Parts: sequence; C-alpha cells; structure tokens
Amino acid sequence: MMLALNEIRRGRGRFASIIAALSLIVFLVLTLGALADGLFFGATGAVRSTNATAYAFSPDAKGSLLRSSMDPEQVREVQEAPGVATATGVGVLLTAGTAPSGEYDVAIFGVDPDGAGVPTTLTEGRLPAAGEDGTAAIDQELAKQGVAIGDDVSVGSTSAEVVGIVKDSSYQLQPTVWTSLNTWREMRNEVRPEFTGVVDDVNAVAIETESGVTAEQIQGEIGDLTVLSAEATGLAIPGVEQQSSTLNSIIYTALAVAALVVALFFALVVLEKRELFAALKALGTPTRKLGAGVVLQAIIASLIGVVIGALASRGLGAIVPDEVPTLFRTETLITIAIFTLVAGVVGAAFSLRRIARIDPATAIGGSL
Repeated sequence: MMLALNEIRRGRGRFASIIAALSLIVFLVLTLGALADGLFFGATGAVRSTNATAYAFSPDAKGSLLRSSMDPEQVREVQEAPGVATATGVGVLLTAGTAPSGEYDVAIFGVDPDGAGVPTTLTEGRLPAAGEDGTAAIDQELAKQGVAIGDDVSVGSTSAEVVGIVKDSSYQLQPTVWTSLNTWREMRNEVRPEFTGVVDDVNAVAIETESGVTAEQIQGEIGDLTVLSAEATGLAIPGVEQQSSTLNSIIYTALAVAALVVALFFALVVLEKRELFAALKALGTPTRKLGAGVVLQAIIASLIGVVIGALASRGLGAIVPDEVPTLFRTETLITIAIFTLVAGVVGAAFSLRRIARIDPATAIGGSL
C-alpha cells in the first residue's frame, strides 16, 4: 500500500490528469443520470405513487391513460375478475388550469377516494373525501409555483378547492390535480364539449391486486381489455421508455470510456516503470503485491474523481433552471460511484498481465 501511495506522490501531475479525466466523465454521467431521473419521475409519478398495482385499458389504447376510454360494463368486468381486490375508474385530462396565482398546465386526475389509483404521498392537508365533489389535492410542483391550500383551481367555469398537497405525482412532466370523478368530468366537458352529458365513462381502471397476483394473471381472466402493471403503465407513457433507453445507453457508454481511459493510463504507467518493476521483482517483491498497488491506485483515482464529479454535478443542479427536468438522487449517485469504481478496477486489471510478464533480469540489463 505504501508503495502505491508513494508512487502517487511522486507522480502527482500524472495522476492529476487521470483524476481530471475521471471527474469529467463522472460529472457527465451524473448530469445525464439526473436528466434521466427527472424525465422518468416527472412523467410517471401519477402511476407510481398511488395504491394501484395495475391498470386496465381499452383494447386499442396501447397502455395509454389518455387514449383509453371505458364504459361501466368494462369497469364491472375488471372489478369481477379473479385476483382483483379493488378496482375503480380513473379519469385523466391534460389542460390549462387557473388559480389566484396564475395559469398553469396541469393534469387533472379523477379518482374514487375509497378506491384504487389514489395518491399515497400526501405531505400536507388531506385528500378529497368519498362523495366530496369540488375539492382537490395538488402536486407539490404546483404548490412550488404559488398554489396553496384554500385556493381554487379552475378549468373554465368549474373549480375545485385545494385541500391537500401530494409529492412525486406528476404526469408527463405536468403537475397533477387529484379530484373526484364527477369534478373531473365537469372540467373535461369544459374543454371537450363533445362529452357533455356523458356521466359514467372513465379513461381506465386502477386495480389493487390480491397478494401474489400479477397483472399478467388478471389479463388472462379478462377478455379483450389490456392489463398492465403500474410499472409497465409508466413505461407505456409516450416517450418514457425511449428516453430512458437512450440516456441509459449514453451513461453506459461513458462508463465504458472511463474503464478504457484507466486501462490506457495504467498501461502507459507500467510501460514507463517496467525497469522499476523489474528491480522490485529482483529484490523479491511479489507480482501480486505490485498488481495490488496498481489496482489501489486506480481505486484512489476513481474515488477522488467521483467526489469531484459529484460536487460539480450538484453545483450545476443548484443553478439549472426549474424548467429543466433534472432530479439529483442519492441512489443514482451511489450506483454511478460503484460503477465508476468497478470501471477503474477493470481498467487497471488489464495492466496486471503486463506486470506479470516483466522479467526481473531487466533490472540488470536483460530484456523483457
């Protein structure tokens, strides 16, 4: 260990360059991870942060809450399916809502307060009670923009009084307003008058499954309706899976580049220090110890790179505009740190074979 640390002290400039490269890569990866998390959590909160474990859709909806439309008979079919503990309708509307503090783009969710699909992340106030029309709970992102408990959120001439605030419940990057199905229908009819007079339809059915029952099992019990788990419903939101796949591919590529950078760096170090390594071998230093020193140097460089990259990424997060959907999560930082350390060790490991092949005779004028 002392050999590895002494080598770092003697070659501070050289190791500063690899640390700088790793810091830049970690900064890039964490920033992309924050963007990926911001997009995913901002688009899917309304289906992740509820008591529903699955959703049922009309056959042609392709898992989209907005495209789906179900009548009372289809709702009953889901409710009576084996394995369903609770199933109630859900209505969704993307529109502009007004409050005393201004106009906002919102997603209106109509739910049954005693049923499934109800938010479980209440942070302040309360949720609308069963049978209580004209009240609503709002997403905390809307509260951050100035809407408070006691305010009215209106769509056209239909309004709902804010009685509670929930977190992590955005839908397609829009803050949500959670109200009764009746109030949702009135708001929908304000912007889509062709639905005037329709009083019993919903977009989809939120399901609480019995213990151990999966969405696939319920799908097998229902005719031509589509049943997806809450996770699959989130991924079915337009663009979510594609965005996640694209950004994750970039992140994995950047981590592979980190491993390549470390591998090239230590290959160069071993090449430059082959006479020193040969002399140490001639003095009886085991190859295992020399290799462990190289791996330790890679771990130290990777750790410092993670710290600097994380600090830079969090600094960027402090100044990025609120309109940019970024979310800096500790879980993502830990995951990226582990992958970076693994990439560093893997990169350094490529140099171990070269160290093992160094002939101690090189120290007294022999050849490799």
